[in-house]
Amino acid sequence: MYHVRALHRWLVTASAWLVLGHALMAHPGTDVAIIDLSTLISSSPDSAELRLRRATCYIEHQRWSEAAADIDHAARLSPDHPDLALARAEYFLASNEPLESIKALTSHLVSHPTDPAAHILRARARARSGDLVGAQSDFQLALRHLPEPKPELWLEANALITESVSALADLETGLTRLGPVPALEERALRLELQLGRTESALQRLTRLATQAERPETYHRRRGDILVQANRLPEARRAYAEALAAIDRLPDWLRQSEPTQQLIVQLTPLATSRL
Repeated sequence: MYHVRALHRWLVTASAWLVLGHALMAHPGTDVAIIDLSTLISSSPDSAELRLRRATCYIEHQRWSEAAADIDHAARLSPDHPDLALARAEYFLASNEPLESIKALTSHLVSHPTDPAAHILRARARARSGDLVGAQSDFQLALRHLPEPKPELWLEANALITESVSALADLETGLTRLGPVPALEERALRLELQLGRTESALQRLTRLATQAERPETYHRRRGDILVQANRLPEARRAYAEALAAIDRLPDWLRQSEPTQQLIVQLTPLATSRL
């Protein structure tokens, strides 16, 4: 009997994922998913999983009373469901009750101390409540427990570091772990320029140019930085390198309107005395 119930739960969950996937691809929002989930719930009223998924959709639509009702119903069906605390925390955070969200997550983390999703939610709730130190700590724990954290998450955590040198060091750690992610490189470049580390910024742009399929934009940016530093002969060489990179492009790319406009801009910079 246990195996039959387990198979039923699996089939319900699998069906929900298929329905949700179809609904979200077919519609920009989640209103279709709510309708489809409601249909599934009517045929499987004892599924806490489906209630929590519908609650998440209600939260996105800011339908607070319906989201809370689904979460409470799921709690009655399955008090120990592993996603229950996260759903409550997400509800509280979205409805601007960060302290309640923190309370729910802290209780959950007592028994699930390495749950990265809980640490991410608590980091956001702590940031919302003004506890930036606690938020940074939770983000670091989440990043530590995730085998392959997304660059967007690393940037979200990095944005809470107010001291530029520390933020730059954190980005270098991220680049070492995740590889040459353009978004992390861009933020590191901005920080280097803010800190007046012109040489480091130039070296970063040179490295990015060697890795890029379209290196001309990086050479152009090197030239712009060198002009600002009054290193005009080096700037002309950088602009010339940008033109040389364009020459190596396939004809269809080189003849495109944006590339032709870039050539018009670069040619006098590479040949004049600026």
